[in-house]
Amino acid sequence: MAELKPRRRRRRLAAAVAAAFLLLAGAGLGAAGGVQAAEGGYFSTSYHRFSTTTAALKSDEIEVGSNRAHAADPNPDLGEVARVRIVVRPADPSVPVFAGIGPKAQVESYLRGTAYDDFRSAELRPFHPRFERIPGDARAPSPTGRPFWVATSQGTGTRTLTWDKTHGAWSVVVMRLDGRPGVDVTASIALRFGFLLPGAVGALLAATVLLAYALTARRRPEPAPGPGPGQPHEGQPSSDCRECSGSLVTRL
Repeated sequence: MAELKPRRRRRRLAAAVAAAFLLLAGAGLGAAGGVQAAEGGYFSTSYHRFSTTTAALKSDEIEVGSNRAHAADPNPDLGEVARVRIVVRPADPSVPVFAGIGPKAQVESYLRGTAYDDFRSAELRPFHPRFERIPGDARAPSPTGRPFWVATSQGTGTRTLTWDKTHGAWSVVVMRLDGRPGVDVTASIALRFGFLLPGAVGALLAATVLLAYALTARRRPEPAPGPGPGQPHEGQPSSDCRECSGSLVTRL
């Protein structure tokens, strides 16, 4: 019984520490979810202009730092737990454009032999992208009807792509729908994290349960200590009393 009290204290302390961590996590997730909701449901970049005299603009996945971004496979990749949205606005809204996302290897196979600009890096403040010119034919084959695209949007006016990203190497392409050279657009990329508000609610509920346990365990009375070695239990006569009773019987 002597060890029971310290053990309960350790359990209460562990529950309180876990509850504090969950409260902080829940508050952080809730705040991020609130910002995301206030921004229209997505964390998005500003619109930037991209243009080329070739048939297409291509970009692989991008790793973003504090002042610079470059083409790379981010690790960890937050995009894999997000919905991706890409909005493309042609400079001339009457020109039909195509925007598509597909596996990197298959996109590069489709563009092989066609001249296009491939994103390499960008300075963020101020924004200045750098593309590598890939040589080839002036006009690209039609992008429509190809089975490797996982998300596409085509036509005149603003084009919007939405895609629940999965693990793998991916590329995005923007071009004229007819494959002719000359692309001039502004574009923005956005991410939506659907787990923010449910995660905040779950963390806060778990923290409430742990806090309730810590408080009730603290108020619960400790069990009375049992008899020590050689001590009689409640209602049992002591050895001295038994000896006295035996002597009294003998005398009688």
